[in-house]
Amino acid sequence: MDNGVKDLIKLWESIIPGESVLAEYDSLVLPYKGFHYLISWAEEKQYPIIIIDVLDTLYLYKVQLKLAGIDTSIIDRTSVIKIGGRLNVGNALKRLPANDIPKILKDFEKFYSEYLSKVQNQSGVVIVLGLSKLLLLAESKFEGLMIIDLLIKCTGVTNRVAFYFVNIDVLENASCYLIPLLEELATTVIKVARARKKEDIEPYVYVTVAKAINAELEGLKIKL
Repeated sequence: MDNGVKDLIKLWESIIPGESVLAEYDSLVLPYKGFHYLISWAEEKQYPIIIIDVLDTLYLYKVQLKLAGIDTSIIDRTSVIKIGGRLNVGNALKRLPANDIPKILKDFEKFYSEYLSKVQNQSGVVIVLGLSKLLLLAESKFEGLMIIDLLIKCTGVTNRVAFYFVNIDVLENASCYLIPLLEELATTVIKVARARKKEDIEPYVYVTVAKAINAELEGLKIKL
């Protein structure tokens, strides 16, 4: 394990249960490695993992991991709530159609509350993949705000840390007001960017903590 991954694990260890962590990346970043490090760490800690998979984003991550020669068996062991999409990856606990935002949110909140009641005494990790796509499905600012409001309700859930993986390029081109709102609700904001040297893109990324409840984490920069 290299020093960058060790530092990343230290970062996760410093996050307080109940936090919402926003991981921002652009379209030039492949976030699958960070995702794989996260679920591997959570499994090693024996934390229950539940993935909220919007429009087959989890399938995309799994394909990218396979192409990179990384074992994907851990993904098959995770519990998944699918929003839209057709491809089966992991253990799907619930499937919600992606054609009606108010109904999606109502059904999701009901199912997620039932899930939490079953595991309320266990520490756990919730990972939302494809949140940018879900926000794109919103047909109005009101529906976008409904999604943000549901995320706020999920913040502070005892013993659970929620990680939101968000492609900021998508949101900047669609609804630029959503990024500040997401950053406002998150207790920790992590920015992931490809390293650059003049006009060349280096084959590594920097993970920077832009905001944190734990003030000692702010400004932390990790090279992966």
